[in-house]
Formats: sequence, structure tokens, C-alpha cells
Amino acid sequence: MKHIITLLKNELKISTKFPLIVSVSGGMDSMALLSMLIQSSYEIIVVHFNHLKRDESIIEKDLVESYCKKNEIPFHYYTIKVTEGNFHHQAHLLRTHYLCEVARMYKTPYILTAHHLDDLFENILIKITRGSNLLGYAGMQIMHSDEEFTYIKPLLYTEKKDIQHYVLSNSIPYLDDSSNEANYYLRNRYRHAVVPVMKQENDHLLDQVKQYHHQVTAAFEFIRNTTKSKIKENMIIPVEEFKTWDEAIKDDSIAYLIEHYELTLTTEIIQKIKKMILSKRPNPSFKLNKDYAFIKTYKEAYIKSVKAIEQVKIEIKEGKNKILNMAIFTFLNKSSSNTADFNKLCYNKLAFPLWLRHREDGDLLTYDYGHKKLKKLFIDHKVPMEERNNLWVLTDNDGNILWVEKYYLNQTLGYDNNLYFKYEEVKKNA
Repeated sequence: MKHIITLLKNELKISTKFPLIVSVSGGMDSMALLSMLIQSSYEIIVVHFNHLKRDESIIEKDLVESYCKKNEIPFHYYTIKVTEGNFHHQAHLLRTHYLCEVARMYKTPYILTAHHLDDLFENILIKITRGSNLLGYAGMQIMHSDEEFTYIKPLLYTEKKDIQHYVLSNSIPYLDDSSNEANYYLRNRYRHAVVPVMKQENDHLLDQVKQYHHQVTAAFEFIRNTTKSKIKENMIIPVEEFKTWDEAIKDDSIAYLIEHYELTLTTEIIQKIKKMILSKRPNPSFKLNKDYAFIKTYKEAYIKSVKAIEQVKIEIKEGKNKILNMAIFTFLNKSSSNTADFNKLCYNKLAFPLWLRHREDGDLLTYDYGHKKLKKLFIDHKVPMEERNNLWVLTDNDGNILWVEKYYLNQTLGYDNNLYFKYEEVKKNA
């Protein structure tokens, strides 16, 4: 088992300059890992959790705490209370939260858990049962990182029987978790009913599990690297290019964006979004949750924070009008020498005051030949939905549309009078 330290130092390149935060339950696996690490040159910090589900949890806490005290290892203890939702998922989130809290306390990026090869096999079976992406089907990874921490499972390629032999040979104290025998947990049903049968069919089953894990992981990494080469830092999918991509890259590009925003990801969601992107429908969207949607415009697809369109109506007075701290709308009723860069609106009669607002359902534009819906104008110009919702519309007091930012100026109102206006966005550093 000494190879675990070699793995950390030489293969995973884990620096001894930083402490290792180790989650220790008091069971055989985590106590074995702790024992191995104590014999290394790494500084060890132990974190123990009580899930308040079993009476013997206090005994486990005492065991781990006394072992740490004997070996002069800092010990941190947390209780985990889950009152609603999926217990295992919520407990995992809370454990991760506290482990990160301790890691920040000791200014280290490294967090270790004692998952082993048998755990990896069970994890793969669960993923296949419930569905996942390619990386999920590969099972847990021996090391992965986010922006702040690196999570390491040094025992992931070690069989449970080897851990058991090490613990018994070295008289390492541990306690069995009675919940590991309860068959109402899916993992335990696999452990007791499925895995033993499969092992009977092949004495080297776990070696093949490890090989499968490496092959699927390598396939995922190749696909993901290809995806990253096609999707830049702006996290936008180019629609026309997307149509030419291999199906695996199409699926992974959608997954990549959803993972980037840490949103729920399923195969069904990926397929629905792919169908949307490939469709000919202009400006469709797929709601991911109450805060985010996957948006497709004429040329691009991306994830966007979605908010209800705020109904804004601003009275325009002569002179400069400040528009929501975003722009200046200047309105002049008389011509002057500085109106060369202004829009000129000719009219016989208007109902004042004038108003600025965003588009509304049923908006009609007037032309010499008749009327046209504003929606149809946007479709003709292939204006993305987000831009449509943000463009300004100028009307008179009777609701007649006089101007639509960038796209329309009413030229059917007569020629007896003129007014001048211009719209200027406020610079961010202004």
C-alpha cells in the first residue's frame, strides 16, 4: 500500500507544501488512508462528519478524534442535518461545503476522500442505471479540480480486499457502518446482490472495470478537448458550424455549456436542445430553470439569464432625456445648426407628449403601402430575440409608432412640421 504515497507525489504531482484535508468517517477505508498518510511527509488535517442517523456515530467520532490526538493531527468535527430532499445528495453537498471551509482555513487546495475500486464499480453501475453523460459512465475520477480546490481519491484503483488486508495486518482501528448493510440504498443492493454474482463470472472483474474506466475517460477527454476547440471563452455555439459537427461533439457542446453554468444535465435535456438548435424555427428557447434558458438566435446558441420583460414607458420632453441611466434621448422641436446627426421626423399633426417604450404584442408600423407588424420586421431583419426585447420604440400620445431603434422611421405623417431626435448610449466609463 506504500504505492499510494508514490501515486500522490509522482503521478498526481501533489505538492507537500500544502496540507491535505482528509475526510475520515472511522470506517475501514478512511482509517486505512489516514494511516498511510501519517507515514508520509504530508501535513494532514482530518475532518469527521456525524450525519445524526445512527446511535454509534458518537463512538465513531470518539475513535477518529482519539486516533488524531494520538498522532497529533488537527481534528475538525461537523454534524450534518438533512431535513428535506434527497438525503445522500444534500449530505454530499454539506460535506463538500465544510471540507472546503476547512481547506480555506488552512490555505490548501487539496481535499481527499477514501473511495476505492469497488466503490468505482458501484458508481458505474448506478450511473448506467440512472443515465449520465460519457464522463459519468466512466465513474468517479481519481482527481478533478474546480476553480478553487482539487479533489483526490488516492485509493480509487485499490481493491477493497487489499485495503482490508492492510488494515488487519497493521492493526488499524476502525468501525463498521451498519447503514452499509441496509438494502433500501441502491448502492447497497448492488453491493450485496449484483456485484458478487458478476465477480463469480470473472475473477478479474475489477481489473476490467478499471480498464473500462480508463477507456471511457480517455474517450470523453478527447471529445471534450474537441468541444473546447470549437467553443471559445464566450461560451457560444455557432449554429451553422454546429450542423456540421459529429453527433458526439454536438451533444458534448450542449453539455459543456450546461456544466459551465452548473445546471441540471440529462440526456433528455441535451437531445431536446439539440433538436431546437437544428430546427428552422427563429429565436426558440429552452427553459433550463427559473433563472436560465438555452437561447437560439439566427446565428448563435447560448445560455442566458432570463428575466421577465420589464414594461417601461418614459415621457419624452424637449431637450435631453436620461433613459434608465443607459442612454440619452435628445428631442428638439425646432431645427438648429447641430441637428445634422439627428433623425428628422416630418409630420402634419402629432399627439404630444411623445413616449419611449419597448415593443408590445400587436405593434404595427405604417408605410405608404399599408401596415406591417413590428414582429414581421424583426423576422425579416433576423433580429435576435434578446435584441428585440431591448430595442426602444418611440410613439406619440395616441400610440402611433414614430420610430424603432435602428430599424424604422415613420415617413407617412405629412411634411408641414419637423422635429429632431437622437438616441445615444451612455459609455460605461462615463
